[in-house]
Amino acid sequence: MKIPKMVKIRCECGDEILLLPDLKEMGKAIEDHVDLHLHFLKVPSCTPAEAERLKDVLIAQVITIASQPAAEEL
Repeated sequence: MKIPKMVKIRCECGDEILLLPDLKEMGKAIEDHVDLHLHFLKVPSCTPAEAERLKDVLIAQVITIASQPAAEEL
């Protein structure tokens, strides 16, 4: 049995967030990570406007990955 590769998105801070198959949970993971930046618990800290931009960047990565065709198994 082939084990699927764990796909991750990467924040500008360098942290990686595992891509989850549940959209609601993926959104929560992004929100939680952005909150760390917003509440000065993650460097770089950010303003609310920067937090929205960061969230958009992470969501765009999810959409890009999700829109790619699945690799065929050998």
